[in-house]
Amino acid sequence: MRWTAAAVALICATHAASAGSLDTARLSSALTELVSGFDGRVGVCVQDTGAATCINGTDRFPMQSVVKLAVAVAVLDAADRDVLRLADRVLIKPEDLSVFVQPIARLVTADGLEASVGDLLSRMMIESDSAACDVLIAKLGGPPAVQAALTGKRIAGVRVDRDERHLQTEMLGLTWQPGYVDAAALKRAIDAVPAPARQAALDAYLADPRDTATPLGMTALLTALVSGRLLSPASTRRLLDAMRRTTTFPDRLKAGLPPGWSLGHKTGTSGTWQGITAATDRARRRHRRGCGVHPRLAAR
Repeated sequence: MRWTAAAVALICATHAASAGSLDTARLSSALTELVSGFDGRVGVCVQDTGAATCINGTDRFPMQSVVKLAVAVAVLDAADRDVLRLADRVLIKPEDLSVFVQPIARLVTADGLEASVGDLLSRMMIESDSAACDVLIAKLGGPPAVQAALTGKRIAGVRVDRDERHLQTEMLGLTWQPGYVDAAALKRAIDAVPAPARQAALDAYLADPRDTATPLGMTALLTALVSGRLLSPASTRRLLDAMRRTTTFPDRLKAGLPPGWSLGHKTGTSGTWQGITAATDRARRRHRRGCGVHPRLAAR
């Protein structure tokens, strides 16, 4: 398997006694060595209390499900501004479903499912539920509303242009159709896409600046979140708690954490086509008494 793009944004939050303890020169050398043997394009940013240390920090990488972190920020910002409430109820009908990872789909009957905004937020972050994500994006007013929230918070380098069902089908060479909420119908449509058309769609996706983030931009978002500058104290706690409870890909960085570390993260991964994985991404916040690069960082 060949990865074509991998991006990591990492925030290390330290106790006062060890704040600023990150050896940036050593870190930069270690990161360069780690990514040198990687068969693909890599972007990494690590930040403690000072400036970020990056590899390709200003390059754009597809976010995939890391976009759900940006959507969560927009939802909680709207709640902080009393534009919506986390207790608001939303009726999810079968036609509101998305594609691929959407555990909530099992609960949606022909009459629909009623869920709170807060529940959808948790499902989106913890289980990476794409249906919950798309419903929340629609509740906010569409992708432009999510982007407006990021712009209002002065977060640069992160673009949100499409919901999950439009992005995921377009990168496969399809145009979204409501019938694709049926997983079997979607699979038949994917299987019917000629190989050259699917390759062209993947190439276009990898060259597209839409729905991408720079490692530096995502690091800025995480820094603002951890420092309390992004959201209210209650919303900050809620989002960081959801990130700590994320269940997706426990065999990645989380599996290699040494004693004393805690990890809050949001993963994102594309499918694989002819041995190429378009993107594997992680936005994460780590906490321990000191901060460094663990060897697991290279095992993506």
